[in-house]
Amino acid sequence: MHIPTFDTPRPSNRRLFGFLLLIALGFGALEGWYGRVRYSGDGIAYLNIVRAIHAGDWRVALNPLWGLGYPLIVAAVTSIVPATPTAEWKALFFVNLAIFTATFFSFFYLVVTLASTAPLRWIRDDGMAMRYLLLGAFTIFLPVELSMDNVSRIGPDLLLSCLVFLASALLLKLKEHAHMKVAVALGLICGAGFVVKNIFLPLTLIFAGLVFLSVKEKKTAIKLALISLVCAAIFIVPYGYGLSWAAGHPTLGESGSINYAWHVNKLQGGAFWQGGPAGYGTPIHPAQVVSIHPHIYLFKEPFAVTFPPFFNPPYYYQGYRHFFSLKAQIRAVGGNLVRLLKLLEKELIVLAFGLCLLLSLGLSYSRSRWFESIGGLWPLLMLAFAGLAMYLLVWLEPRYIASFTALLLLVMLIKLMMEHRDSLPLMSPMRRGALFLGILMIASLGTLLATQHDEDRNVLGNIAHHRTFANSDQWFAGLYLKGMGMQPGDQVAVVSDLLSASRCTWAYVDGLKIIGELNGDLPPYASDDFEVFWHAAPEEQQKMLEAFHHAGAKLVFATSKPDRVIAPGWQQIPETPYWIYRF
Repeated sequence: MHIPTFDTPRPSNRRLFGFLLLIALGFGALEGWYGRVRYSGDGIAYLNIVRAIHAGDWRVALNPLWGLGYPLIVAAVTSIVPATPTAEWKALFFVNLAIFTATFFSFFYLVVTLASTAPLRWIRDDGMAMRYLLLGAFTIFLPVELSMDNVSRIGPDLLLSCLVFLASALLLKLKEHAHMKVAVALGLICGAGFVVKNIFLPLTLIFAGLVFLSVKEKKTAIKLALISLVCAAIFIVPYGYGLSWAAGHPTLGESGSINYAWHVNKLQGGAFWQGGPAGYGTPIHPAQVVSIHPHIYLFKEPFAVTFPPFFNPPYYYQGYRHFFSLKAQIRAVGGNLVRLLKLLEKELIVLAFGLCLLLSLGLSYSRSRWFESIGGLWPLLMLAFAGLAMYLLVWLEPRYIASFTALLLLVMLIKLMMEHRDSLPLMSPMRRGALFLGILMIASLGTLLATQHDEDRNVLGNIAHHRTFANSDQWFAGLYLKGMGMQPGDQVAVVSDLLSASRCTWAYVDGLKIIGELNGDLPPYASDDFEVFWHAAPEEQQKMLEAFHHAGAKLVFATSKPDRVIAPGWQQIPETPYWIYRF
């Protein structure tokens, strides 16, 4: 791969590319610094893998749910910075910003490669058309990668997008010229993608299938598809062996199977499944239940990490009987389609592209030709729809489909440019192009503004109040506990719902290990455990807490306490909603 150089006689295209890169870096840096002021549950799981890599504990690092690729990059960087929470946070910011930058180059490499294919070479050779393409592609990249995905998230999704864009560009190159070295590069990228995230295993097969379909001479097509698979296996086989060794049974990762159980077959979420309903099986090593009213769980072994239930859920679900139900599958697809439609309500850039395509259809000489001309873009279309379909079958979140949405919008952009060239002369080409670009730019900015506040992020609010990780509640709680004498490796328990417990930045930055939880339900299914505990008589509450003490906990951390409830022995962490009980 090389950095896009825009083979046109106009150096202004290179200046434009540099200008767009600077804008993207500015927006990316703002979102990366102010987007999140605490670690997510996913992020803490990945950072625990980083710690395991530093410690040489590969049985812990090779996790069947969370990929190894992103933690390897983070581990390489954090090994050369001071071993402090603040230095680590800053290192993560620069790692993610670097990945964002690489994704920018990868996406525009795809854009230039697409413009260099035979049917679209007129774009590359026309300076004005190339500028339209660059600007249009920028209106795709920025909102997709900063709203559906983002720089502030600790995780591999941006890196996955980078690899998908790069692999897509190589697929287009193979369609144009069937070179073995390109097939080798495609296979290696797909294999590396599998180490980053399990979803690249089926994507590897999809890319190989598209290679076969794209190359006209079928003997060559079969050879190149097989070469790509063999090269991917260079990564897949040893990584799969390592995962199997760490898990104690053959596996290529269990992200897909556990999510299918949760979201399609509706197995109890979290990690405190105790068996049932009938036919679902029984866990081999469930979390220990010491009380059912309220629910109190212990999970001291076998993982010495911040929050074991969220670190390796497949371990706690071994014994589940996998099955297929057509009714459950249809229900899951329907739910994901509804979720997709709700997502699009804020993704104004997608709606804007739809509007522009409708306008271009109205300006087209021939309606039938309008639909026929999109056929030349079929490899990207098939890849985008295949990626969306995989998640529609199980569970859909914006960050999962960011790269595939960008591919689909890129196809729509190319289609707009084709119609821009061939449409009826109702307005001058300059005005028509300005109209479409204006709509897309406004929608791009609107998407960014509409999507920067959710349950986990508040970019604009954090900027306005100068709120960063260093002055967040969770960070302050971690410093407070450290000041009380808590040491790395100390064991604690939590009174919290499962989601809030997993977002335990306070425990991660201090190196604490959570070994028990009171409640443990996911928020939509909250029980009355909180009410039972907080309104219990002091002596009854003491008995409940003693279960944690006997297991080795030095204190209990509560994410909240009801107002007007008097709780002897509890003390509030100043200027936070958190309460602690010390033994």
